[in-house]
Amino acid sequence: MSRYIRAILLSAAGVGALAPAAAGAQEIPVDRWLVSSTEVEAGEHPLPESAADRFPDRNLETESGIWSLVRRDGEARFDFAEWTDPGEATLAHAYLKAASDTDVRLALGVEPCAGLQAWLNGQTLPEAARPREVRLASGWNTLLVVLDGEPGCDRSLSASLSHETGPNQRNAPASVRVAVQASRPPGVRRNYPEGAVTVSAPRVTALAWNPGREDLEAAIRYDLASWGREGGDAGTAVDAPGVQRPGAPRPGGPPASPFDAPRRGGAGPPGEAAGDDDTGPTDPEGMRASMIATLLGRPEVREPAPRDGSVELRLGDASFVGAGSDLRPGSPVSFDGSLPFRSLREAALRENGMRAEFRWRDGDAEGEGRMPAAPVLQALHGPLDLGLAAGPDGVWRGQLRVPDALAGFTVQGMEGSWTADGASAEDAVLCAPCERGRRFEVEFRAPQSSRDEKPRARIVDRGFPDLAEGTGVSALELLRALEGDNRRYRELVGG
Repeated sequence: MSRYIRAILLSAAGVGALAPAAAGAQEIPVDRWLVSSTEVEAGEHPLPESAADRFPDRNLETESGIWSLVRRDGEARFDFAEWTDPGEATLAHAYLKAASDTDVRLALGVEPCAGLQAWLNGQTLPEAARPREVRLASGWNTLLVVLDGEPGCDRSLSASLSHETGPNQRNAPASVRVAVQASRPPGVRRNYPEGAVTVSAPRVTALAWNPGREDLEAAIRYDLASWGREGGDAGTAVDAPGVQRPGAPRPGGPPASPFDAPRRGGAGPPGEAAGDDDTGPTDPEGMRASMIATLLGRPEVREPAPRDGSVELRLGDASFVGAGSDLRPGSPVSFDGSLPFRSLREAALRENGMRAEFRWRDGDAEGEGRMPAAPVLQALHGPLDLGLAAGPDGVWRGQLRVPDALAGFTVQGMEGSWTADGASAEDAVLCAPCERGRRFEVEFRAPQSSRDEKPRARIVDRGFPDLAEGTGVSALELLRALEGDNRRYRELVGG
């Protein structure tokens, strides 16, 4: 069996290949960092590829300054202002340990005035401020965050991981599978997951209430991503995960693994004194490197990240296909689609409501998971785009049917003035409560201050976004109660 196929099958056996998303999610705060500061060019990795800076450690003095430990057990937000020199960017580094290749959701948050860049295992994460699914390699992973901004800008950072357990992973809680450490672990290597293609859990970007339709229409966006090391050239041997080494190592060149670590007093690069090479352990006689090599063993050879691939994603009875021919490791490609709200709800209620078939060179695989319930409810209680037709007189008109999802709720128009069945809608209320299956004519006039405003409405009853933490009612339970006249759902949320 191809190594590509074996890797994705192991992931797909649970929900890893689909960014796991079942009932209970546990947040893991990144609550300890090594912090330094230096001048950084936008888009450039600030740590030298072959120097000790590449693997920061506590109190280690490098070209990037001295790495200081900042730790707040159980807290996800830090203020790094006192560790940043004027005019320089803040570097924050953490090590993440995973028991196996696994998908987690990474959320990084900064103030609007701050610039944010991030690298996972040395590979850039585009749009770092957007929460995303990332793939961790088995063993230690490196996470580097760079904050920049004008003087006076708050250098605070919040960072957390979440790993929602899937149907085949219930006995492995997230807090056990991923650990956070600041100080450099002994023998840390550059590490990448086995080459694989993944697809994220879809994000609901909009919810539309259109004339002539019996259900709301959900617009979604999902990401296709490739993971693993960059592919090597012909004739290049791989001696460690993601570390490429020519068949005959360059004299004095960077070590590919602890087996090749230089010893103190050994020959250095031409023109440099012996023992000055700081690219690896330089303990006397190489004893520390030898012990690490013995404990860790020879690194497993892993396939590089696929450069092209496709996925057929199925949510309930809807199907979507996305393909990329120039994939870069860790850089997702986004695709859009739409489906009825009931199909989206079904995908969140069923453990296998979200399925995928992957295709790429040398192999294919399948995976299944569950659409997260919370985004579905958040979209339902957010703005609803009304697909009314704009007339030459500037009035939007159309006949709407109350879908199952809105039954029993009070729905109110946003901005502008409204009429329902020819009568002026007091306080812009279109129906209260909305009767399932009822059809009525709607007209909308945009306010004078914003003639380009399009018709939108929203549920005004108390809903999922208003629930206080600790109610004991999960998003999945709430979504399950959303049926019939939705009375049970409204009772649960106290509306």
